[in-house]
Amino acid sequence: MRTEKKWIISTLNRSRLFEIFPISDGKPKLHGMEAELIKTIMAKIGVDYEIVTPQDGQYGIQLSSGNWTGVMGMLYKGEADIGIANLGIFEDRFRAVDFSSSYISDGFYFSYVKSANREQLFSFLRMFDFSTWMCFLASFLLASVVILIILKDQETISSIMLYLFGSFVGQTLMFHRQINEWKVIFLSWMLFAFIMSSVYSGALSSFLVLPSEEKSVETFRELSEAVAKGSHRAYTMKGANHAAFLRRCPERYLQFLGKMIEENDWYITADEMTQNPLKNKYSPDGKPKIDAVLGAKYIFKMLYEVGDFKSKVFISNDRCSSGSVGIAFRKGFCCISKVNKYIKRIVETGIYDKFLKDESSEYWFSLSSEERNIEELAEDRILTIRDLTDAFLLLSAGLLISCLVFITELVSPHLKHRHNKARH
Repeated sequence: MRTEKKWIISTLNRSRLFEIFPISDGKPKLHGMEAELIKTIMAKIGVDYEIVTPQDGQYGIQLSSGNWTGVMGMLYKGEADIGIANLGIFEDRFRAVDFSSSYISDGFYFSYVKSANREQLFSFLRMFDFSTWMCFLASFLLASVVILIILKDQETISSIMLYLFGSFVGQTLMFHRQINEWKVIFLSWMLFAFIMSSVYSGALSSFLVLPSEEKSVETFRELSEAVAKGSHRAYTMKGANHAAFLRRCPERYLQFLGKMIEENDWYITADEMTQNPLKNKYSPDGKPKIDAVLGAKYIFKMLYEVGDFKSKVFISNDRCSSGSVGIAFRKGFCCISKVNKYIKRIVETGIYDKFLKDESSEYWFSLSSEERNIEELAEDRILTIRDLTDAFLLLSAGLLISCLVFITELVSPHLKHRHNKARH
């Protein structure tokens, strides 16, 4: 039976959380947020320790046989005394091991790189939504029919529609003077056209100054819908029970997310999670997808709430679960109260928050300029020639039509004259 003079600590070798660097004298050098936490605790208690890692590199999930994998498995089988690997305190784990008081209160969130793609062709039509455009079109057609009935044979339907549309874009509205007998209808349309054109002009001006982006995915329900449409993929950590947790949720859209993750093998390793998990991948058909990563919010904050990443990476406020993270112990471990005493002091004095901020800053300054401005990240919000594509297309189309009309006006009299001469 192992004595308590030397504690065996099971963990995962993860960038920025618990990095293990072997050195010549056999005692590994530890670096990272959780490494600093456990080193501080061990120094205060004054006990020697040994670092071990599970062969499968997993946090730990319960198998059908009742055994556990990963860090949890080492604790469950008595191969380690302490487990520290960002372990969530869950009911099923509590039955297998003991936990310290929590040092992180977090939840299950998602994050992704904001898309830089904007709809170019006819994006000016998005100033109004579909229902507004349909209401405007219905009003336009109704007004045309009413005025046609009023004016009877004085105007054609095409000329009426042309005049009404001209009033919408600021042109003078000129009808037969018989319309003066119906001032209420005439003034109602003028007021309607003025309001609609003013609102649209304001929205269009705002769009040209600050072009709008595609609608972002902000909730788990919207993420599930985006995955169903094929525009997004949702990844989570391999060896954790995240997908299984989603499958057990009562909400159908969360069940769907869990099912898609399992069926498509959308997993990343624990080490990838703490490096840069938001790397755009491509599907077999070559079409780019937006990769959302599901995990603890503090990981996303450590990696992406620093430098230019703040404006380029979306971190959800919506969460599908909440929980706490603590240090796990094998059943019957003697010194849980001692560890809890120092965890409480470290958390209450803000030392652990300092570990996180220091690691976040160190991560940002370690990146090269290319890594800080990777191609997949969203572009800066400045007006470019791409944002004016619609305007140039419309101008070109208008000029082309004008040229065709001008040529027709020039050629038509000559053709008509020749036709008349031929008849005589």
